[in-house]
Amino acid sequence: MEKMISRYVKDYMTKKVISVSRDASVYEVAKKMSEKGISCIVVVEGTKPVGIITERDMIKRVITSHKDIKKIRVDEVMSKPIFSLPPDADIISAGESMKQKKVRKFPIVKDNKLVGVITETDVIQGIIKLVRHLNWELVTMKITLEDYIEKLKEIHVL
Repeated sequence: MEKMISRYVKDYMTKKVISVSRDASVYEVAKKMSEKGISCIVVVEGTKPVGIITERDMIKRVITSHKDIKKIRVDEVMSKPIFSLPPDADIISAGESMKQKKVRKFPIVKDNKLVGVITETDVIQGIIKLVRHLNWELVTMKITLEDYIEKLKEIHVL
C-alpha cells in the first residue's frame, strides 16, 4: 500500500517549543537561543502566545540601538501582534502566508494554546516531500503529464 505524504503543518512543525514570559530579559532569551541552537523563542502568557522574538528582532531592536541586553525586557522588543496558524493548516498555504506577511516562523496554536512552531525551512522540506512523492508517482504509475499537473493543482503547488 502506498504511503501518503502529509500536507499539514502539524507533520512538519517543531513540537517542543521553547517559550518565555514577557518579563524575561533579552539576555536570558539570547542565552537560551544559543544553548538550544534555535533562532526564535515564543513569548507566552500562560500557554497563549503573545509575541515572538527572533535573532532578527534582537539585531534590529537591541544591538543596533545599543540597548543593555540584561536590562531590556522581551516585551519591549518582541514582534507583535503574533501571526499564528492552526496545526491542520496546509503546508503550501503556510509558505504563502510567510511570504505575504514577510515572516519566517509561525507559532502553531490550537485552542489558544501553543502547540508548535513552523519555520520557512520546515515548509520547504514539506513541499519538497510532496513534489518528490508526486514525481515518484509519475515514474511508477506512468501517469500522463496532464494527470501530474492536475495532482500539483490539487495540492496547490500550481
